[in-house]
Amino acid sequence: MRSTTPRSSAWYYLSEAANPPEQKFVDPVNDRYATIPFFDERHFQDIYNIVTVEPVRPIDKHMMGMLASLGIEKGKPFAPDATSKKAMRQAAVDAWYYLQGYLDKLPQEKLYWPDRHYVSLMMADTNKTFTYEYADKIDIDLRAAQYLWCTYVPKVLSDDPAVQYMVALGDANGKLLEAGKTYKVDVPKEMPVKQFWALTVYDHATFGFIYTDSKRTTLSSYDLEKLKKNTDGSVTLYVGPKAPEGMESNWIPTAGKRPMPTIRFYGPSEEFNKKAFKMPDFTVVN
Repeated sequence: MRSTTPRSSAWYYLSEAANPPEQKFVDPVNDRYATIPFFDERHFQDIYNIVTVEPVRPIDKHMMGMLASLGIEKGKPFAPDATSKKAMRQAAVDAWYYLQGYLDKLPQEKLYWPDRHYVSLMMADTNKTFTYEYADKIDIDLRAAQYLWCTYVPKVLSDDPAVQYMVALGDANGKLLEAGKTYKVDVPKEMPVKQFWALTVYDHATFGFIYTDSKRTTLSSYDLEKLKKNTDGSVTLYVGPKAPEGMESNWIPTAGKRPMPTIRFYGPSEEFNKKAFKMPDFTVVN
């Protein structure tokens, strides 16, 4: 219930109506909150915390049975001993390593354009959903990889989604992008978007932002007035540990991390969805 008293604009329980609590407002604009999963023994504590409050769906039952063998059960305490924690830590590290390798070796058919080196962030199953459940199996590897690098996905991937994320895993020669190297990409003057485009560079190890003193993780069409443009109206953006001389405005720092540049198309046009448009690949500068 919302208070209508002059001294407060708080939400509170009806039982507190006679003496409503004062609303506390928190401005998080200058704070950083940890939302990236832990890839060590803490991951299992997070799983336990989720299990204790979330309902169990039919598709979850098999996993719930396996989690019970680790002492993760709803309504029961979770208190692994030192040996168990060590095993859990190694398991989390092994799973992370396996899935990193899986993403590095995606088959050719996963490329959005056969002659480019971009993969859609939304790797739907063959039914264009994100359950990866078929009549005879569940594709556990693709499902795990998808939810490793992406938290929220649509229920169904339509033929004209509201947004498309193109992840550059390799350069123009198909070589995996590396930490410590600088890359560039030419963004055409006319991009196939109804709203805007943006290039965000993530840390391939965590799939989170790469934080630096510059606080820059993204450059977009909203920044065009500040970017140096080419004679044809395109812009060349740089991704790497150090900006090329004179191109600081067009640069996203990687701070020595292995980059995962992702070009986001907001309101992609028919030209994009029918693949008449092709995004230029990243090329190595040094």
